[in-house]
Amino acid sequence: MGTPKKLPSQYGYDAKMDETDRRFWMFYIRNWCPGRSVLEDTNLWLKDFAQMHKSAGVRSAIQSLAGIYIHDYLPFESIRKRVNQRFADAEERFSQLLGDPATAENEAQVNELITIAAILSMQDIVLTERRLKNLSSPRWLQGFSQAEQFLQVTDHGSRFWKPSNVQPSSLRISQSVIVGRAIILAQPMSPLPPPDKFNCQKEASRFGWLLYGTEENMYQIHGGCGFSRKLLHVLSQVTYCAARLEQEAESPVIPTTAIYLHTELLEMRQWSTESMSWNDAKSGPSVIELVHCWPEGYKIKTNADMTDVTAEAWRIAAMIYLQCRVFRLPRNHPDIVSKLNDLAKCIAIMPTSGTQFTAQAPLFPVFLLGLLATVPEHKVVSSNWFDEVLQTPVRSSVPPLHNALLHTWIWIDRDIPVSSPPHLETYQPISLRRPWWEELVTLVRQQEQEVLCLT
Repeated sequence: MGTPKKLPSQYGYDAKMDETDRRFWMFYIRNWCPGRSVLEDTNLWLKDFAQMHKSAGVRSAIQSLAGIYIHDYLPFESIRKRVNQRFADAEERFSQLLGDPATAENEAQVNELITIAAILSMQDIVLTERRLKNLSSPRWLQGFSQAEQFLQVTDHGSRFWKPSNVQPSSLRISQSVIVGRAIILAQPMSPLPPPDKFNCQKEASRFGWLLYGTEENMYQIHGGCGFSRKLLHVLSQVTYCAARLEQEAESPVIPTTAIYLHTELLEMRQWSTESMSWNDAKSGPSVIELVHCWPEGYKIKTNADMTDVTAEAWRIAAMIYLQCRVFRLPRNHPDIVSKLNDLAKCIAIMPTSGTQFTAQAPLFPVFLLGLLATVPEHKVVSSNWFDEVLQTPVRSSVPPLHNALLHTWIWIDRDIPVSSPPHLETYQPISLRRPWWEELVTLVRQQEQEVLCLT
């Protein structure tokens, strides 16, 4: 048979790449993806998006994203050119898919378009120095909004009578989470739509694709956001209630709905394969009860605890957001201060470096703790978290959010003073209470001149 022949250089690979592209790809797989989440099973960047690398558009988007980080360490002109070329390739494919009338009818093309949109939008999030100041719609939000439109157009739930019977693929769940997270978490620090332009029927069913599957599926903590799809949907409903309150202040339906959401958040239990089963989560104590039992100075050391406490921080933050924006309770109301105490306890025990610290960290809850702080200890916990994270240069929304928080501390106590006594407004109907959250949003937008990215 003669001397064995050498294998081709691309043998065993599904996609052809040269040395530079392969380095970008391996950095994404080995370095970037593990830093996204401590939950391996639902790390969508690795489990779902990387699996689509046979698509030249998705592969180019991934390579350009990874190349941004490599260029930080190796600022060579050749790397910069390759990053820009791969971005242009991904953008060209994205434009082709957008312009093709058949895309909406082809599931493979829709999945490709949504995935490319998510990855390219992520680049605008991490490239904070190149974000355009835009009060209407920044590029990252435009990209995710386009992805949302195609999620809605190709909604599988329309074929089923019961949402619990829908069996979405892992990829579709991941797309729903990453798109829903970006858009829903932009809402808390964005103004409400004008009452005359708010379509309550359409908005009521918005993000319905987050609720497909069984109850167990909906309450499972997902690595794409750090909490459950159900909680993500509830956050969107809080903003919806606030908009409806602006539209119909005297309606008894909105306060009733808000009370229902508050009860749901109080009783909500989330679970993950890292820590406990769904049945154990439902029957056991809440995570915050366990957190209060841990000794002073304790720091989380396991992926399971980090997952549970992160999801709990998001649940508490959602309750605070509901009470402030819809119930219009002041920052120094006993209920708000009590929940901020719980939130501060969760954040104080979280590591800000090491293998447990990933992009799954609760950025919005930390920002919310500092934003609403009327107790010095709360401000200290939020400030310490930001300071520790920023000790290591990081490409994320952390630096601009920290700057926004520092700016807000200068004027918030002067321009939005707290009530005295704090419980006075609770004796009034919700519609007569001061909508101070909307004032806060207006002032922050004037100050920062952009939509805050809370992911």
